[in-house]
Amino acid sequence: MRQTIREIEVNNAYRWFIGYELTEPVPHFSTFGKNYARRFKDTDIFERIFARVLQEASKHDFIDASAVFIDATHIKARANKKKATNEIIEKQTRHYQAQLDKEINEDRESYGKKPLKPKQGPPQTRNIKKSTTDPESGLFHKGEHEQCFAYTTNTACDKNNFILDFQVSPGNLHDSQSFDTLYERLLTSQPEIETVALDAGYKTPWIMKQII
Repeated sequence: MRQTIREIEVNNAYRWFIGYELTEPVPHFSTFGKNYARRFKDTDIFERIFARVLQEASKHDFIDASAVFIDATHIKARANKKKATNEIIEKQTRHYQAQLDKEINEDRESYGKKPLKPKQGPPQTRNIKKSTTDPESGLFHKGEHEQCFAYTTNTACDKNNFILDFQVSPGNLHDSQSFDTLYERLLTSQPEIETVALDAGYKTPWIMKQII
């Protein structure tokens, strides 16, 4: 929001688009922010605008989704990493675990073996830092990067560099864990996909199985 206001202040194209005169004062970013929260919070207005723009691009044959390129980028949250609490959360079971167990047991039964018993025991937990300023973000740390609260945006683009879809997740969630939701939507919206290009961060047996 701050960046948008800066652009409106100095960019004639922005002023022309929204109908501001060259010398007309631009509202403070906090005014923009309050209106944004009051009018658009808990709505899907931005998703609908995104979908409509994409629909127009597709209608005029600008999009070539025969090959799709997916990658993730991290967006730093406006949250002080010192303002956080320690929380113990339950580790999520891999959502494909049930399918994996089912296929293993079917294979065992085909050889006359008994199915494996479900694993028993208390749920596994892990310790995380949760921001008190922006609880929806996650603590991100990669390589030489300094730890910070951030978000991860997995983005899918076509061969002509159009963004086809995206998935925003907390920064402490691995790229491969955010892949499924994005990929399921892509297969529905872009049935012509023939090739999927990913970097090594997505190279897990489950993801490879889906793509193949």
